[in-house]
Amino acid sequence: MGQFLAHIRRTADGEILASQTVREHCRKAAEYTARALEPVVLSASGYLAGLVHDAGKFSTSFQDYLLHGVGTRGSVNHTFAGVRLLLHRYHGEGSEAYGNEVSEILAVAAGSHHGLFDCVDERGKNGFWYRLTKENIDFSEDDFFHFCVSREELDRYFQAAREEMALVLEKIRGMTGEDVSDAQYDEETAFYCGLLARLVLSAVIEGDRRDTAEFMTDVIFPEKRNADALKQLWGECQERVEKKLEEFPREAKIDCARREISDQCRRAAERPGGIFRLHVPTGGGKTLASLRYALAHARKYGKQRIIFISPLLSILEQNAAVIREYIQDDSIILEHHSNLIRTEQDPERLDQRELLMETWDAPVILTTLVQLLTALFSGKTAAIRRFHALCGSIIVIDEVQTVPGKMLSMFSLAMNFLSEICGATVVLCSATQPCMERAAHPIHSPIGELVPYSPQIWSVFMRTRWEDKGAMTLEGIGSFARGILEKEESLLIVCNKKNEAEELFHQMEDEEADVFLLSAAMCMAHRRDTLDRLRESLGRKDQKTVCVSTQVIEAGVDISFASVVRLAAGMDSLVQTAGRCNRNGESGPDVLAPVYLVQCLGESLGNLPDIQRGKAATLELLSEFSRNPEKYHSLDSDEAIRCYYHALYGRMPENYMDYKMPDRPFTLFSLLARNEKFESSSEPYYFRQAFRLAGASFEVFDQDTVDVIVPYGKGRELIEELCGGKAKYDMAYLKGLLEQVKPYTVSLFRYQYDRLEKEDGVIPLSGGAAGLAGHYNARTGFSLTEDDLEFLGV
Repeated sequence: MGQFLAHIRRTADGEILASQTVREHCRKAAEYTARALEPVVLSASGYLAGLVHDAGKFSTSFQDYLLHGVGTRGSVNHTFAGVRLLLHRYHGEGSEAYGNEVSEILAVAAGSHHGLFDCVDERGKNGFWYRLTKENIDFSEDDFFHFCVSREELDRYFQAAREEMALVLEKIRGMTGEDVSDAQYDEETAFYCGLLARLVLSAVIEGDRRDTAEFMTDVIFPEKRNADALKQLWGECQERVEKKLEEFPREAKIDCARREISDQCRRAAERPGGIFRLHVPTGGGKTLASLRYALAHARKYGKQRIIFISPLLSILEQNAAVIREYIQDDSIILEHHSNLIRTEQDPERLDQRELLMETWDAPVILTTLVQLLTALFSGKTAAIRRFHALCGSIIVIDEVQTVPGKMLSMFSLAMNFLSEICGATVVLCSATQPCMERAAHPIHSPIGELVPYSPQIWSVFMRTRWEDKGAMTLEGIGSFARGILEKEESLLIVCNKKNEAEELFHQMEDEEADVFLLSAAMCMAHRRDTLDRLRESLGRKDQKTVCVSTQVIEAGVDISFASVVRLAAGMDSLVQTAGRCNRNGESGPDVLAPVYLVQCLGESLGNLPDIQRGKAATLELLSEFSRNPEKYHSLDSDEAIRCYYHALYGRMPENYMDYKMPDRPFTLFSLLARNEKFESSSEPYYFRQAFRLAGASFEVFDQDTVDVIVPYGKGRELIEELCGGKAKYDMAYLKGLLEQVKPYTVSLFRYQYDRLEKEDGVIPLSGGAAGLAGHYNARTGFSLTEDDLEFLGV
């Protein structure tokens, strides 16, 4: 970039060349933005927003920066110009139908491409009015129209944008029954309109960053597949999957049940899109069944991509292995589960690290629930950029019950928006389906069933029985486990907290058995190696095996134990844990293996309120079950699970599902909707959302986390590579390294990261990544304790 600017400054006609360069960027970014919105038929809106996003760069101040180096990069405000241009020209009395609303949506999108702004903030300042009236903003509409686009052409783009956006706003009106042009429209209408603005913004960021990356790397990225090429791709993948499925055995009852579930999913793929449940028992083969559904549905209805969402890395890894094995084409799969790169949030400049971030532009995406939720609600532009990729896609959300309770309203409404506005097909997978219709703001469309409930099918998967063992201390649980091990060859103990798992692991180490630990303190590669050794131990005769784990083993891990102990938690977790017991009927025909439920005395879950509420709701269900067992049949029956969720939701504080903000008189949902708590003296605008504040306040979990690379296995070598050399100046090489490090990362709480940073326990790496200088134990993973240090010599 510096060499390019120097070339401009030496050119006699530098002013013209600089303006032409900005014009080319605006035009190219507009083209890419329009393409990103083709699946939702908002191309004209995208083109217009992309065209004006850098209108401020035609100013004299920015030209002086380009030509003469006056000021520094980011010192010239260029994001206000697009907002001014759109609102001056298209907003006000006498505007055509939806003209004001559309101009505000486009202004939010164009004016936020380097960072969100609040339409009304806590002080009552109106973001539109502020951008219209702020002094010392150097911008001339005449320069923009002279160098970039004529007034007549811009007006044509706005008229086209207004017409296509009006159709979308009418759809929103149909979803809520509220008139979008009515100043008193309700919260859900406002929330949907905010998502619409975010969608256009997402495409603007895509267009801006893509053109910038192509300029910086001198590489033109390949175009996305057209409809015919996508149909052919889905057909080829589908044929490979169907061929492999034909090789499956069909003799045993469980094989026949899995085949019936899969066949029903295949038949359901012929139905039009919407929101569906895939409600099958643990071990029912839902990964393959959902893949089969997705490929057939994508082929028939021309879907852009298939996105598989997993709540835990262990589930993602297991699902990814299955999907890769059956699709047999890694070139079309992107696996994204880490926010390793930390970007600088500067509203007036592009952080080049963003160009290294994952963009979800592959046909098949394997990612986590955290990444999906940040794409929907986070304020980080790299996350917002991914939002448009959800359009025209199939989104399969595994273990949907893991969506945090605090964002059930926002999640449910976002699913409505994705389905009805973005043309996405959403599949909610779980053996313990949450009652989304009971959310404060529910999924309002009828949720279809891909596989209707069948007692005959579910009964085939009954392989365990529950035993409530009451309350014990952690030491007592260890003694109880040792007693079980005297009778059984293998035992799984699942805890709610890492420190519980570590303590029980150390208690069991003295046993004459292979003892293993699994937790989120271990990177994915470490867990994978541990699982390989665990499976090897389970396969040996006359060898006792114990695994102590946190929730990372609850789902997505194809492994089986003779007996299980589970510390009391939510029924969704308990059912998943039970799925690791007698998984394939190893205990013998018609034998139900024991799953022991234990309450841990003195267990502190104050920092884990969701687990605490789930545990309390489970104990309420146990009480109900003991009084009326005939009504519920078993603890994991449909009736029991509905009772559990009724108890769980009843324990949530007022407004909790709307993402209640601690010590604040408003919710995050309200900030993204009517935002009525913030008074404003400037009221000619429909949008009131506090986008910036909501985005900055959003966290999937209650504690902020940071991903770091650990010195485990190849991770040590990769940290050394990222310390310097070629990684500092070769972006393609750096991006390749960052792809390789994904299995060697762990998430640290912010306080842990800050402490290590002060103690030089964190190594800053190329691309904004960070590595651990030690604090990683080859058996138990990350630890802050001194005796677990294994320092890295870099």
